[in-house]
Amino acid sequence: MSALLVLWLVLSLWGAVWGRPGQYCADQPAGVEVFAGDSVTFPCSFVFPRTLTGITNRTIVFQAGNISYCGDRIYNSRYGNTTQEYQGRVSLVGDPQAQNGTITLTSVRTSDRKNFCCRVQLLNQNTIIEQWQNGLGTRLTVRVGENKMTMHQPPFISALVGDTVTIPCHFSINSKKEIQKKSVSSVQWRFGQSPSCGTVIYNSSTGAVRREDRERISVAGEGGASILIKRVTTNDRGWYCCGAQVTGDGQVYTTQRERGTNLTITGKTDQMKIKQPKEVTFTNSSTISCNFTLPEDEDPLWLGIYWMFGNPREGFAYHPHPELIHPRYRGKTRLVGQSDLYLEEVIGMDNTNFYCRVAMRLCNDTQQNTIETLLEEGAGTLLRVNADPSDQTKIIAASVVSAIILILLLFIILCLVKHKGMRKQVQQSKQKKSESATPEYEGTESVRKEQTTDMSLYTTIEETARASCDPSNNGGQLLYSTVNHSLSSTNHTSSPDSGKEVFYADVKRN
Repeated sequence: MSALLVLWLVLSLWGAVWGRPGQYCADQPAGVEVFAGDSVTFPCSFVFPRTLTGITNRTIVFQAGNISYCGDRIYNSRYGNTTQEYQGRVSLVGDPQAQNGTITLTSVRTSDRKNFCCRVQLLNQNTIIEQWQNGLGTRLTVRVGENKMTMHQPPFISALVGDTVTIPCHFSINSKKEIQKKSVSSVQWRFGQSPSCGTVIYNSSTGAVRREDRERISVAGEGGASILIKRVTTNDRGWYCCGAQVTGDGQVYTTQRERGTNLTITGKTDQMKIKQPKEVTFTNSSTISCNFTLPEDEDPLWLGIYWMFGNPREGFAYHPHPELIHPRYRGKTRLVGQSDLYLEEVIGMDNTNFYCRVAMRLCNDTQQNTIETLLEEGAGTLLRVNADPSDQTKIIAASVVSAIILILLLFIILCLVKHKGMRKQVQQSKQKKSESATPEYEGTESVRKEQTTDMSLYTTIEETARASCDPSNNGGQLLYSTVNHSLSSTNHTSSPDSGKEVFYADVKRN
């Protein structure tokens, strides 16, 4: 009986520490990296049943141990004390009343390469009524010495089947002077079902290792170390660890992550009842609402809001990590309230669908202290963009002015054409009058000439009669005259001698 009692006590203590299914959980990232001498933060969030009452104190306890063992207690928030090794280096920065037990460790040493586990204790007066902890904890990697490099990755990423996923990877180099012209010369990614990852799946020099992944996996962006995976499936669930080789100022820096990013992939569900409007119309800016329902009987360990755009999905219009936001929307979006999307400068984004995504980390309903991720997406909102009324007024005014100017130009052109036509008519009229007046003048001149010619005729006769005589006629004078008809324009009977007639007269004197 004593052996059974001991076994029962051990199992009871194990259950009290690790919690019960769907009720008690503590969430921590798998690993963090830091340079020796720097400070590091160990996030810890926790939940417990809402029905639990009589709690007078929430205590945060941190333990540290080698490899996967959580080890001995190094900090207790109830007493505010730490062990000698961590004296003055550990402080509570989270608020246990808000279910946050995050601590910060300063002046990191090489001996701090351990697993740090967060334990939560609920007390009624001085009696512990419940306690539990994260069984894996957070692995601290310490990089020692100058010219060392650390890699940084998010602890987890959630995606839906069929998404294109980017897993960020960034590096920091410990150097006394700023390194110029840094560049990533090679990138390597490993994949596995544990936080330490496993086999190499991608190498930047050769591409994806598996042939079926060569059209799906690539480095994201120019000169970066992040990885992009297209059309993800449930087979892509697991842990991804980044490694890189960086050159700068003639030196080469190489490192690998010891703990990676957990990629969770789910199918579409409707547990959170996400609601968003089917269509919105705005002018220069807009806010698209997103409402959802939290679980009735438990609080989420973590809640994330994302907004995607496009159909099919083109990328993130909003993401907590700005580097994952599509360049079109980077710096132009933010969250309003808990989950509403505010967009700036939406002109040009007309007829685009925006989808609200909500991700939660919850205690598993069936397994002790096990965390599951829930990700859902709304039906989408179609954004229509109308021009600003003031802009419309300006456009209308400009159109009216343009129309008036066009009418004036047409009027001036018509006037010029009409004036030119009238001038042409006047010139033609003057020309006709000139042509009709010319024969009259010629006729008058002709009459004058005829008159002059006739006078000349008579003058010629008279003068000839006076001046001409024949001295051979004795006793009398013979007068003669020559009449030249060619000088007259009147009709005369032609004489045999063309143009001339001679008149004779015998003059006798008494």
